[in-house]
Amino acid sequence: MTNINYYNYKELREKALSADATQEDINSLGEWFEQYGDEYWNGEYYNADDGVRVYPIVKEVDEDEYETVGYEIR
Repeated sequence: MTNINYYNYKELREKALSADATQEDINSLGEWFEQYGDEYWNGEYYNADDGVRVYPIVKEVDEDEYETVGYEIR
């Protein structure tokens, strides 16, 4: 797991958008947004600049209860 802190957004973004990005790289960027990026959330996705959007992947764990299981970039 990648060490996530307030100051490594640029590094996480570069890894998540690289041609050889892994799901872990994308999830690390999503986790950064979840921890530090409230102002980038529009209710559906996080705006990661330059038209990059980070969407949480959720699954229902109980009636009206959801859990984030990963992230995807669109």
